[in-house]
Amino acid sequence: MPTETQQTPENDPPLIVMSDLDGTLLDHDTYSFAPALPVITRLRTAGIPLILNTSKTAAELIALRGALNNTDPYVVENGSAIYLPASSFIHTIGSTAQISGIDVHVLGARRTEILSIIQKKRREENFLFTGFSDMEVSEVITYTGLSESEAEQAMTREFSEPLIWQDSAHQLRKFEALIANHGLRLLRGGRFVHVIGACDKGKCLQWFRECFTRSGKTIPQFVALGDSQNDVAMLNAADIAVIVRSSHHEPPDLEKQSSVIITEKAGPQGWAEALTQILDETLT
Repeated sequence: MPTETQQTPENDPPLIVMSDLDGTLLDHDTYSFAPALPVITRLRTAGIPLILNTSKTAAELIALRGALNNTDPYVVENGSAIYLPASSFIHTIGSTAQISGIDVHVLGARRTEILSIIQKKRREENFLFTGFSDMEVSEVITYTGLSESEAEQAMTREFSEPLIWQDSAHQLRKFEALIANHGLRLLRGGRFVHVIGACDKGKCLQWFRECFTRSGKTIPQFVALGDSQNDVAMLNAADIAVIVRSSHHEPPDLEKQSSVIITEKAGPQGWAEALTQILDETLT
């Protein structure tokens, strides 16, 4: 297990923005973020961090973060780990791990641990599923529609395992209960069920808030933006929750009743609309 280390903020931003990607900052169909670029520039100019919080892998984010000129921390694989670049606003003393030369705070489980548990359960209970670890790149392309390079990036998982479930719903519930005994959980997606550790996107937001608490610095307001059920924990943990409207599904239900914005427009247009409103109220 990773050891706890000390992280302290280097400055006092008035806001911290944490955003989902697909369907939120990125258009659901085209993956474009063009409508959000002026607001992203405004955030950078104001010294407000933009933390990407996604189901994607760290490898999948390299090109996107470059295109966004984003140097802030980022969260991968559904809240499993927080990557802390040297240029980020969080100063890291030591680290829980280091991957590709970047300090990483791990909140979930390592993929090696996940694979060991689920493969053992498959042998013992004869569960029928196929995971990324069982597939060749060509099979991932078939299931996802990704390009070859994108499929290769999606397969470089450190903290999760996507499965094609080929058994009954009853067996899936049994599988979920068995892996829960080992501190793992399931996330149900459109194509896959994802096995991850006992983590979620909201625990990552809370970790950043605790960094400010421990440092004695002023705790900024946390703004979270998301569009789907998978973002609910992050939205509930935020001071201001922005539900970005989707053209593909209804807005998710939140526990929190106050400081919730539901955008009129979908995707990056709605993302930009909501943050413009928040920045106008905060920075004037």
